[in-house]
Amino acid sequence: MGNIVLRSRALANMSDAEFEDDVEILEEDDLFDEPQDADDPLSENHLVSILRQLISSGEIQILNNEHFHSKSLPVIKSRPNLEQLKKSAVYQSIKHSSGFGADGGSPMAKFSILDMIAKRQSGMGPKGGPFLQNDRCKLNNQFLPNKTEHTIADCKSKVFCGRFSRDGSQFICASQDSRIQVFDATKGQYPLVRQIEAKNVSWSILDIDFSPNGEYFVYSTWADALFVSRMQDIGTDEIHCLFLRPETPKFGVFTVAYSNCGKQILAGANDGCLYAYDMVDNRRVLMVPVAEEKHDVNAVGFLDETSHIFFSGSDNGMIKIWDRRCLNEANPAPVGSLVGHYDGITYIDSRNDGRHIISNSKDQSIKLWDLRVFSPSDAEAKAKDHLSYGRWDYRWDDVPKRFYNLTKTLEGDTSVMTYRGHRVHKSLIRAKFSPASTTGQRYIYTGCGTGRLIIYDALTGKIVQAIESHTDTVRDVAWHPHRPEIVTCSWDFLVNLHTYQYTTPYAKKATQYTNRRGRSEDSDDESEDESPPLRRSRRIAELRRTQMNYE
Repeated sequence: MGNIVLRSRALANMSDAEFEDDVEILEEDDLFDEPQDADDPLSENHLVSILRQLISSGEIQILNNEHFHSKSLPVIKSRPNLEQLKKSAVYQSIKHSSGFGADGGSPMAKFSILDMIAKRQSGMGPKGGPFLQNDRCKLNNQFLPNKTEHTIADCKSKVFCGRFSRDGSQFICASQDSRIQVFDATKGQYPLVRQIEAKNVSWSILDIDFSPNGEYFVYSTWADALFVSRMQDIGTDEIHCLFLRPETPKFGVFTVAYSNCGKQILAGANDGCLYAYDMVDNRRVLMVPVAEEKHDVNAVGFLDETSHIFFSGSDNGMIKIWDRRCLNEANPAPVGSLVGHYDGITYIDSRNDGRHIISNSKDQSIKLWDLRVFSPSDAEAKAKDHLSYGRWDYRWDDVPKRFYNLTKTLEGDTSVMTYRGHRVHKSLIRAKFSPASTTGQRYIYTGCGTGRLIIYDALTGKIVQAIESHTDTVRDVAWHPHRPEIVTCSWDFLVNLHTYQYTTPYAKKATQYTNRRGRSEDSDDESEDESPPLRRSRRIAELRRTQMNYE
């Protein structure tokens, strides 16, 4: 089964090669075989329990000498259920913002770019002049990123997170070797402009975020504080500690988020609590127990521009919505909860309309939620017996196959839509809405445990792009706010840029067919979309190519 290398947290920030002779090598069989003496307090079942706790706390990490990496996407046998989605307000909103009208027009309808340009030039457009915003989105969505253009950075260690500034001028990423790198994103070349050696990293930098004005950034680690620096100070030692004063000794912050006013920072931690730090008063102003039994809080964020309402997602699969204006720390209560995931939440992203969010989960699904419809008050208690938390470990266990083709929804599930087809494995993989300014938020994009960048059509539930770019888990993804460019951060040490590259219609079909074959070799689903391109004579092929150019 291969060897497992246990590395202490003190060595975690060093190069693996430098300490090959200093680590302890254990046979994997020795760790996971049945214990010989169950009464012995040091028997192997106790050792396994201790090792898992140490790994969870970040004290040690496992480096598997044999690379078991699944390149195939999961097989989803049932088609997306669009019934609830098509009845929702968000469906009409996305249709309108992406150029297909709120009421009429199918989002899959073909249209002519040349016809749109001709009408604009002749003054026959909706306003008799330039394209409207939704028309621009309609055009932009024909040029989605579909290829890996180049590698922005080789970080020499696992890359955990990456993010654009709100104006799109900077991109920042952080890796397990304690390095934070900043790139100039004003153009598509992404030159490295700054680099910093982070402090108090312990095991790895777990999350990072820009302030709204792009002048500051905050990062989190396995430490009892957050760390803030000004962009102009990168390269110096000007890193400020924001102490959270937790009540647990082994403390790690998995997620951080700036408020939209820039005055507060939210954090979610392994003690089951949500923290808020006030940058003006320079102190922690909130510590709220989010989940019972101290489930990790993996996702936090603000719902809209007001900075009053925020959300949390934890390992017990629950999403909770909080209102700062009526939150009493002595007796904290959420304004509502969302029940529907069978396993832990890995990430939550807001549509920034005050109504809708998406959540990525270890149950291998992304769910779209309307926050005007919360789950019933007793849904959380009823769901506990059906959750998979603690029954498998997504960091090293195989994903339970039942997740990919669930036939039942949890009682109290009020989600609008569920998206399946990517793989959540080994890390807290992020899923996000595409930018409003360029796509009308028509798409949901996510990393994948297979090393792919996955782009879903939010209106159809189908995967429209599955770009194979990495050899290990893609943990974080970032779409440029003004250009059709996506940056992926992976555990294969690389940060890659993906853009649109033109391919001929026939080559595109052939590529799609090849991808589908690689994805679903064992699939029983034989929909009409799975058929290979037909062989045609050269004359018919040329005729069809000409027709497609005029469509």
